[in-house]
Amino acid sequence: MKAENYILGAGPAGLIAAYYFDDFKVIDKKPLGQLNLPFIPGPRLLQATENMKEFVKSICPDLELKEEIAVIGFHEDGNVTDTPSKNFKANYAMKTRGKNKSESSFMSEGMTEIKHIEIADYGEDSYKFLFESLLKIIKDRGQLIETSVENIDVFGRKMHLENGDVLEYWNLISTLNVNLLKKLCPNMKDMPHDLSTSPKCFYKAEYKDDISVMMSEKTHPSLWFDYVYSIGTDWTRQTFFRDYIVYESVNPIEGTHIQGNKILMKFENLPIQIKESLRFETIDGIKMLGRFAEWDHQVKANEVLDKVKSWIN
Repeated sequence: MKAENYILGAGPAGLIAAYYFDDFKVIDKKPLGQLNLPFIPGPRLLQATENMKEFVKSICPDLELKEEIAVIGFHEDGNVTDTPSKNFKANYAMKTRGKNKSESSFMSEGMTEIKHIEIADYGEDSYKFLFESLLKIIKDRGQLIETSVENIDVFGRKMHLENGDVLEYWNLISTLNVNLLKKLCPNMKDMPHDLSTSPKCFYKAEYKDDISVMMSEKTHPSLWFDYVYSIGTDWTRQTFFRDYIVYESVNPIEGTHIQGNKILMKFENLPIQIKESLRFETIDGIKMLGRFAEWDHQVKANEVLDKVKSWIN
């Protein structure tokens, strides 16, 4: 058996790594991760850094790239402003994670505006379009193994797959949630870290007012803010898409409407809110890449891309 190089997980982080390391195979039964959900669960932005612009252009060489500004709002005492009050961050940390201390990565790293890239006419769907296009490239290269891992022997450097294959690895990159990786590696060393999460709930809701009228009369909320954080409501963030709103909350929201907007779809009590960022680099010789692999709330597509590029250099 010849040892090869593998990436666990074909979400955005795994696909970025596979694009630059074409000698790695990617293992995932359901590629694209959260992008498979029937609606976008909040803001997904390609920040307009030089690395990201170069990357997007390499994936979509024939499409126009546009730089846009996402404006962030802060809801408190019934009003929305473009800057948070003095205690807003601490109150938001307590509401979402049960602690007074706010990490720098909470609430969009303190930014009130984010310069980001949109692809041609895809607008708010640019993020999903990019990674769907990237997945096609990875598939065309023959890098994707569409199955799941059942067991990893970190001492023997072998993986047992759901399809019955046993793979010996030389280099292994994991983009999986650390808690899941621990379950796959029964002989992994103990990690005396707090890997607890708090729940998140997502609600897709329709606008109570006619969209075409809101656009023509310039009252559509997305014309003012792209998304809004809140500390004084039962929701913690709302994201304004053209045709719908997504609300996030810590606890399930009762009823059929939020702010008068009818709930169309919901996903509740997902254990995905990291309480305390740790920043794992490697665990038992496995390189960690991505927010839940590194266990770092700050990590997004831009940070993943920068890290992969640093590995190349």
